Amino acid sequence: MSKFVVFNGSSRYPGNSSVIVEKVFSGFDAEAFRLKDFTITQYEDYRETDLKYKPVTDDYDYLINKFLHSDVAVFVSPVYWYGISGTMKVFIDRFSESLKKIPDFRQRCQGKKIVLIVIGGDNPQHKANIITTQFEYICEFLGMSLCHTFKGEADRAGEIKEQHEFILSIKNYFESNFII
Repeated sequence: MSKFVVFNGSSRYPGNSSVIVEKVFSGFDAEAFRLKDFTITQYEDYRETDLKYKPVTDDYDYLINKFLHSDVAVFVSPVYWYGISGTMKVFIDRFSESLKKIPDFRQRCQGKKIVLIVIGGDNPQHKANIITTQFEYICEFLGMSLCHTFKGEADRAGEIKEQHEFILSIKNYFESNFII
């Protein structure tokens, strides 16, 4: 059985990302985290100093530990200005810290399966391609596999509920491709 972790990057609750997490992953053995509910300090680059990274006290270590212990990580984000949410970007930026702080971080990422779900109100099938490309590069760099990207169109909070086929396609994908 695959171990799932779901990171919801939305700043809105209840929002379309939350609806997707609830509708798709209820009944699955998955841990879901709404990143906005955690304190994640922005990454500070200390690469060219003796310090390498600045130790901070926040929730990032807890979340990255959940990520590292999963087989499949799902990133759910609204499309904000043609990119992922700021909260999710801050979380992913901290991977740079993990590369310095956790000696085997890259090795522990290798082979991890990533699924991306993005929801936007302005033609996300086309305009969210930059997000898919960003995750392709992240996965390539860390040796992970971007298994699938789902792009849903919704604007107002909860509007995604009406897109039954979209929700069902995500559920079917997980049921068909992973032992849940």
